[in-house]
Amino acid sequence: MPKKPKNPNLHDELNFARFGVISMHSRVDQRVPSWRTEFTVNDRTFRIEAITPQGRPHGIDTDTLVALETLFVANGCPGDNWIHTTAYEVRELMGLANNGENYHRLRQSIRRLYFTSVIVGRKSTIAGAHKTAWDNVGVRFFEGLRYRDNEDDGELSTLDSEATLSIRLGEQLADSLRAGISQVLDGHLLHQLEQPPARALYRTLQAHRRQDDGTLLKELHVPLREWRHATGLTTDRSDLVRRALEAAHDELLANQYLEGAVIEGRGKNAVARYTFADVNAPDPALVVLLRQAGVTVARATVLAARHGDRVEEALRFVEFRKGVAGGAVRNPGGLVADFLENPAKYELPAEFTQVEERRQASRAQSEQWKLRAEQEAQAQAQAYAERLESASTSQQWEAQRATLQLMLKKHLNAQQWSQLEDLAQRGEISALELSRTLVGAAAGASLPEEIDRLKRRLNPLLPLE
Repeated sequence: MPKKPKNPNLHDELNFARFGVISMHSRVDQRVPSWRTEFTVNDRTFRIEAITPQGRPHGIDTDTLVALETLFVANGCPGDNWIHTTAYEVRELMGLANNGENYHRLRQSIRRLYFTSVIVGRKSTIAGAHKTAWDNVGVRFFEGLRYRDNEDDGELSTLDSEATLSIRLGEQLADSLRAGISQVLDGHLLHQLEQPPARALYRTLQAHRRQDDGTLLKELHVPLREWRHATGLTTDRSDLVRRALEAAHDELLANQYLEGAVIEGRGKNAVARYTFADVNAPDPALVVLLRQAGVTVARATVLAARHGDRVEEALRFVEFRKGVAGGAVRNPGGLVADFLENPAKYELPAEFTQVEERRQASRAQSEQWKLRAEQEAQAQAQAYAERLESASTSQQWEAQRATLQLMLKKHLNAQQWSQLEDLAQRGEISALELSRTLVGAAAGASLPEEIDRLKRRLNPLLPLE
């Protein structure tokens, strides 16, 4: 088995992530053997009918499925759809502690997923007939299962951690992963999120924000009644839906996956609005270029994130290879990906290297000019700041107003901004020093903490640190 890398990127089939079969609840009523739901998110409408004799999948079942999908991809997507692993390896990939309770939970999770059967309907309109039609397909998470467990009064049975655990993925699930119809989840973020509902919501948000061309939406707005079904929340009480979502929102905000998460409105008009932080998101333009070269959406996203500085060189190499081969390369997408992932395999011809060296020399010269211009601008800014230090507090405020507005407009309300202006005009807060602090904090990724400190100064009801 391949050794599990530290905080790996995890693979997850895109359509199954959108179906909402696995509930983000930590607990569900296991006496419900079947259910049906219909919802629309991001102009995609799904109708789900499920039979769940072991209870609806929930809790860590998201982690279990993603871990097994990742192992399937890591082993080259075997043609027979079987994964041969151990409970120990799956639990490690899920980020769970190595104890009997978690092997018991993993056993329950695998069995719930195995016994679950789903019919998925996709809505379509028949041209010219003014009728709505549904294309339906039956899907399974798993179609085969072999494991060894340790007997302990039945209900507390645990998986043998070292025995072979063999699971055969459902045909549709395996075929989709093999075809690259998947998303890549941030393993580091998943292991940072402490509660299963937050991990489940992260997976669902990632799936629904992805566009067909592989780009990711910066914002996602969904009616709360639809979002309840998409996230598998089984209650129809809006207060309980809000409570479940907001607890997960807090974790995703704290881990800087979300920049904003609010539920606006009441009753049928309530809407969940998400703004994504995407600090480490790949350049969408590079993803598009890789897609145009024949790379799958999921792989293009990973390559652009990991090798963004070499993507253009890889594409130029493919064009060079086409020229040598008379205009034909059998699998350009595969060549691009392999060039990026395995650079040691490629002994670059002198002709290509010479062109690249000239290009790099030109780029280096441009960087020098840019650095010189930045240094001159910095010197001018320093001189301006020194002159400004001797100015009155009102003049300092007027000089820094635009910068402060740019950095604080999303974080301060009108009353707080007015209070800040008053304190700066009176000299109780230095507008110049505040501007320097915020700019430095933004560069060092500590801006939220500085803004929080400022808010505490502006609101006497909040304790000062």
